[in-house]
Amino acid sequence: MEALIVSNVLLWCLLIALAFAVMGLVRQIGVLHGRLAPAGALMVDKGVAVNEPAPQVTAADRHGRPVNFGYAGEKAQLLFFLSPTCPICKSLLPAIKSIAKAQADRLDVIYVSDGDMDAQKALIAEHNLEDATYVVGPEVGMTYQIGKLPYAALVDKAGVLRSKGLVNSREHLDSLFEVEHLGSATLQQYLHNHTHSHGAHNH
Repeated sequence: MEALIVSNVLLWCLLIALAFAVMGLVRQIGVLHGRLAPAGALMVDKGVAVNEPAPQVTAADRHGRPVNFGYAGEKAQLLFFLSPTCPICKSLLPAIKSIAKAQADRLDVIYVSDGDMDAQKALIAEHNLEDATYVVGPEVGMTYQIGKLPYAALVDKAGVLRSKGLVNSREHLDSLFEVEHLGSATLQQYLHNHTHSHGAHNH
């Protein structure tokens, strides 16, 4: 009987210790989560600054129809710069198409590429982009000073460049819309300013 009581007491002590350990672990996970900033699109310091008027250029799409970039219009524009030889570009196409469909009432998605037309046609057929606005030529990339792919730029309907950057994942794409909503150049800049502002209030 005495042994049973002792074992029960030890078991309860063990459970209480385990509960404290789990609480400590949860707290550490919370601290770690707060310190890890979400990864936004990487903005290369080239071209027009975010929140400034976007570069304006007109280029023909693959059917020869003129497409205006950076002008004020009824909808915002998401410019997605890609290449048929870029595997990451291709991996992002389902996400781009999903964004185009979900935001069709406010956003025009324009695919911008350059190079061999047969390769472009193969990519368009493979990813069912026949109905998309697809521009092939160097003008837009040169105007927006695109050096690496895949790259995306978000222009609001007033013709203001709201966000831009290298995009290697759906998270990076989503960050372009997040910084537009936050009114900051990049997600990292917003978090940096927010952290410093919060720190200043604590002092």
